[in-house]
Amino acid sequence: MLVDVTVSPDAVSVAGVDLVPVTVSAHLTDDTGVVPSTEMDGTMVPSVALRLVGSDRADGAELSLTAGTPQDGTWSATIQVPSTWNGTWEVSRLVAVDAAANRLDVDPPASADTTLVVTGTHRPAVTMRLSPDPLVGDGPLTVEGRFYYEDTGEGIGNQPIFFGSDNACWELRSEPNGTTRADGTFSRLYPKGDPFVRCVGIVRPSNTAVAPDYIVVRTLHPRVKPIVAVKANRTTVTPGTTVTFTGMVKPAASWQLQLQQLQGRTWRKVAGTSSNDLGAYRMAVTPKTPGTLRYRVVIPNQDPALVGVSEVVTVRVSTPGGEPRPDGGGGGGGGTAGGGTGGLPITGAATAPLVAGGAALMIVGAGLMLLARRRRPTQTPNGR
Repeated sequence: MLVDVTVSPDAVSVAGVDLVPVTVSAHLTDDTGVVPSTEMDGTMVPSVALRLVGSDRADGAELSLTAGTPQDGTWSATIQVPSTWNGTWEVSRLVAVDAAANRLDVDPPASADTTLVVTGTHRPAVTMRLSPDPLVGDGPLTVEGRFYYEDTGEGIGNQPIFFGSDNACWELRSEPNGTTRADGTFSRLYPKGDPFVRCVGIVRPSNTAVAPDYIVVRTLHPRVKPIVAVKANRTTVTPGTTVTFTGMVKPAASWQLQLQQLQGRTWRKVAGTSSNDLGAYRMAVTPKTPGTLRYRVVIPNQDPALVGVSEVVTVRVSTPGGEPRPDGGGGGGGGTAGGGTGGLPITGAATAPLVAGGAALMIVGAGLMLLARRRRPTQTPNGR
């Protein structure tokens, strides 16, 4: 049972990158006793959430027992409040679990005791950009920008900052791993770029075990034009033979790919798959009819500048020994003419000359026979 929630102090003034401690406390009672417990997302309860009034911005804190007993005690957290919290915050949720696995999940009623008014001045801000834009393949990627104060534009020099990538931006507590220059600018080179989010911020002590907290932070996803390599396990096949296409995508990640075939003047999808986390993929097709087929692998994107396209692979599909003869005979090797299936195929281009030559030989042979008859001598019974 939630007896009450208090925020102390309930109003603070914060300037620049300073922090002011504010304690949030919840008085809880339970017959079996409230116990610390881990949620499925890794957060600990009891916990409270605070929301900036008039927005969807929220933050939270895990509570620990600071007075009394688990059956009747006060659970508290001290939050280091930054100037960027400027506005009115209210405790919007409290979650707790007891030893009997009963769960309390309530929205405390709004009151003077559950609100925090923050007056933030000389508030820090940050600009951020990634280059090159777009990133082609997994080439070098530079994160650069500037920390400054909103009201004056002055750079925040020599300030410890945190550079993060992917889950590190939002998971586990973070420590500074970089520093701004004297004018507030910063840069970091990643030798191999990838499609995952990048972040840079000024961290503050976190009130959860599984996430960092920031005074100010900026995130960007790089615009990536992937490089797609492809090869076929065979490029000359007979109809009904499976052709397998494999390759790698840079940068390495899970990408949605299409195998496309050129049909007329249009590339049409004939297969699809996803690459694994290393960027490797495999797709297969089984051509049914003879012809010269052209394939490519594409990673689609609504932005034409970010579409990944492989080189074209040509696959020739033909029947064994070439095209069949009109009489159904097939081409073959070896044997002699007139020897049945071992004979050489007769093609259309050579038929006319052979027929004409045969007719000429028949005419010449007939003439020679007639001439021989005229010159043959009359034989006597004894051969004389």
